[in-house]
Amino acid sequence: MRSDNNDWPVWDWPVRVIHWYFPVAIGFMWWSAEQGEMLWHSRVGYSVLVLTLTRLVWGFVGSYHARFASFLRAPKAVIAYLRGAPFSGVGHNPAGGWSALLLLIFVSTQAMSGLFASDDILFEGPLAYWAGDWSSRIGAWHEVNWTILSTLVVLHLLAISFYRFVKKEPLVSTMIRGRALGRSSAYKPVAGFWALAVGSIITLILWALVYWAPVAASYY
Repeated sequence: MRSDNNDWPVWDWPVRVIHWYFPVAIGFMWWSAEQGEMLWHSRVGYSVLVLTLTRLVWGFVGSYHARFASFLRAPKAVIAYLRGAPFSGVGHNPAGGWSALLLLIFVSTQAMSGLFASDDILFEGPLAYWAGDWSSRIGAWHEVNWTILSTLVVLHLLAISFYRFVKKEPLVSTMIRGRALGRSSAYKPVAGFWALAVGSIITLILWALVYWAPVAASYY
């Protein structure tokens, strides 16, 4: 809802909390997999899945600038922006909007595939039984998806550095505080309680699926 107050945060606190949790969690997921700490790998993976799905839902029902409809532009607009067309908005620019969605898709795919993946040696996701013979293929995709996701993360960091040091745009401080000089919203944010409600529902559904999922028979 648009308001006469022009100093609402561009990014509400659910978006900021989820955003800053991702680099910590993704870094830990990489470390835990490398160290063979698969119990913690799975636990943090659950949290990543819950928060990613919450963010996707929030992209439809959340605050104005959190909604995909507010920042996903037509390909023509993205191409024009990349060619130097000015952007006067306060949320994601045309290219940044699609890159944000792309990251969400690959993060959610990484977490979701881990539920059904199996490497036939050391790791088996809690829902691998339901994947059947596809579990090993999903496990292979889990590895491929990680390579793609890692590449996107590096590109994301490079883009942030470019905007910070070349274009002098304070993207990091905006995502920390929700606003920055010249970057505030005219739209009152949706109460963060609703994001907590969405996350709680998703958590309960995931818990039920994992709790009642059949365990694949062991042949060792």
